Amino acid sequence: MGVSPIAALQARAKLKEAIRAFFGARGYLEVDTPLAVVCPGTEVHLRYFPTEWLDYQGRTQRLYLRSSPELHMKQTLALGAERIFQLAPCFRSGGEYSQWHHPEFTMLEWYECGLSFSGLIDQTEELLRFSHKYMGSNLILPKQFARISVAEAFKRWVGLDLIDGDQELASKGTAAGAVSLREDDDFETAFFKLLIERVEPGMAALGGAVLMDYPASQAALAQVVGGVAKRFEFYLGRVELCNGFDELLGAEANQRRLSESNRRRTEYGYEVPGTDAGFAAALNKGIKACSGNALGFDRWLALLLGLDHIASVIPFRDSACYANAKDPG
Repeated sequence: MGVSPIAALQARAKLKEAIRAFFGARGYLEVDTPLAVVCPGTEVHLRYFPTEWLDYQGRTQRLYLRSSPELHMKQTLALGAERIFQLAPCFRSGGEYSQWHHPEFTMLEWYECGLSFSGLIDQTEELLRFSHKYMGSNLILPKQFARISVAEAFKRWVGLDLIDGDQELASKGTAAGAVSLREDDDFETAFFKLLIERVEPGMAALGGAVLMDYPASQAALAQVVGGVAKRFEFYLGRVELCNGFDELLGAEANQRRLSESNRRRTEYGYEVPGTDAGFAAALNKGIKACSGNALGFDRWLALLLGLDHIASVIPFRDSACYANAKDPG
């Protein structure tokens, strides 16, 4: 099941209208940031689209299409902006083509200085309900999005006390009845397999829920407080809609995280992009305490339209460059 190309374009325009109305009423500034960048992202396992810039002397500089606008949006905060959002085209390589993934997609990303972690969760739910009503969607939203910590979720649906970095997690998960694990799975691999096999179905049974307080090892650029990463994800059914952080501040702390991410990318044989000097300068200048969220625009639109995939809401998703890919719809 899908929608026609023109209906998809009309729905995209209406959802963008809803988002702009929501943030405009709250005094947010809509911003634009570069697509071709020196550093396209900070996650260990993401793959990037490489490109290059050729100057008038014939010299080349390695660039990438961004996987997220995060680094430049934080630079915008350092300029003095305190509430910003962007509807950002983003790009991810390495097999990002499935029911809920596409190499080219739109990210709604926003940041607010002074907004607490719990306040961002509240605001995200408000955005979902506002845009749901604006679109006149028949999608059934839960009366309340339950907030469940990762530790609680593993205890409830896996039957284990989760210990960050536990290299015996795979064997413990197998003993608890999980079938997707291999004996040699490291902690991170076992963690995500159990998340998919056990936790996500449990979350789906709730209709909609917020998974929060991740192991510190999965913090990315989120603050770690009391041994847990202040990070959350909204789920509707088994679909992850967004990834919100209480943002990590300080140049040294960010550099440590980025260096560790690059070290691991090297171990996996992935490309290691350059350093964004502007991001480092912004951190040294100082960014006010803030929280931020990245929401999959196409996923949310597909759910609002009653679809079980994003294929038909991605404009020209069957263009020649992906013609040999298996149709995820």
